[in-house]
Amino acid sequence: MTSILIDGSVPVWVAVLTVAREALVAVTALTLASMGARRIDVTFAGKAGTFGLMFAYPLFLAGHSTLSWADTAEVLAYVCAIPGLAFSYWSAAGYVPLARRALREGRAGKAGGAGKAGEVARP
Repeated sequence: MTSILIDGSVPVWVAVLTVAREALVAVTALTLASMGARRIDVTFAGKAGTFGLMFAYPLFLAGHSTLSWADTAEVLAYVCAIPGLAFSYWSAAGYVPLARRALREGRAGKAGGAGKAGEVARP
């Protein structure tokens, strides 16, 4: 990501928003795991956001190339990136109540002696 940012292929705001969201989710997931939360399943919005961004980044690269359809690729990159970022941030906000529930259930499972060591209670 750094090289395409330096190259100018991807807009700075897209890269910053993408990395910030991923860092926030990663730190939150590690923190929740260390606090004993149960696993949280991914949501449709999260998958949709990832899907959009996985198309946007290659299209940004194509948009800054010598391809005959470079202008179209850049437009398509924005068409994928904007909803992709919106979905990814919407899903991150949606994980807040899920994370609270996962932490509560994970701790309750440990307090109640949920099965073997290392097992997490499932609803």
